[in-house]
Amino acid sequence: MTNTITRHALDTLLESRRDLWRGRRRPRLACLSSGQARIDQWLPDGGWPCGKLTELLPSLPACGELALLTPLLASQSARQRPSLLANPPLVPCPQSLRRAGVAAGQLLIVRAPKYALWAAEQALKSGLCGAVVVWHPPGRVDQRSIRRLALAAEQGEAPLLICYRPGQKPPPALAELRLAIRPGPELLMLRGGQAAPLHLGRPNVIELPRGDTAPPTRRDTVKRPMARIHSLAAHRAASANEPPLTPWPRRLAPSRAEPRRHLPGHG
Repeated sequence: MTNTITRHALDTLLESRRDLWRGRRRPRLACLSSGQARIDQWLPDGGWPCGKLTELLPSLPACGELALLTPLLASQSARQRPSLLANPPLVPCPQSLRRAGVAAGQLLIVRAPKYALWAAEQALKSGLCGAVVVWHPPGRVDQRSIRRLALAAEQGEAPLLICYRPGQKPPPALAELRLAIRPGPELLMLRGGQAAPLHLGRPNVIELPRGDTAPPTRRDTVKRPMARIHSLAAHRAASANEPPLTPWPRRLAPSRAEPRRHLPGHG
């Protein structure tokens, strides 16, 4: 009886250790939802791992990593927990973040590249932030600082996400999850699990019609803008119950060939 209880306690302890491999699937980690069901089903733990390092490798600068993480920031803002953005490549649009549910008072932004890694480490050690997102400064990756950030993240529950610049190589064996981001956006899992690439797509992309259509002529190209203007004016007039705008009569249009006339007494 004692041996059974001891073995059960030992199995429970081994299952709770993430750094031990027992030839089976690793234990499921605590995580926060990404805000999109497709991404949660695709990620190995069902969301962004808590207290762990997640690395994002965009193929281009500002390839959509902030839009990917905005639902996470919004969920933490709803819980009255601030989030830190350290060294973002572009200034985040406050109107877009507000529409997504991110309160300006719950968002901390560090613009100085030389203080980005230090500020992220302090935020993780404080335990006050709900999420920490860092864009690594240009140049060579500082492996020592990345290791310090990973250790600081393990002391709390906030997800740590580091976005590298194109061409930078992350240090090996430090990240719990590593994803590549391609335009589309398209996600590729490089570390943490095995899954097919996930193409999210954008709702504002219009698929062009395909077929054997003749290319537009120069005459059609010149007339198209005026036709669009009159069509837009007619639509606005119909919505406002006003008569539609008629084109300028050809017989009243001034002619360039007409000679200039002078009034008497004016030369």
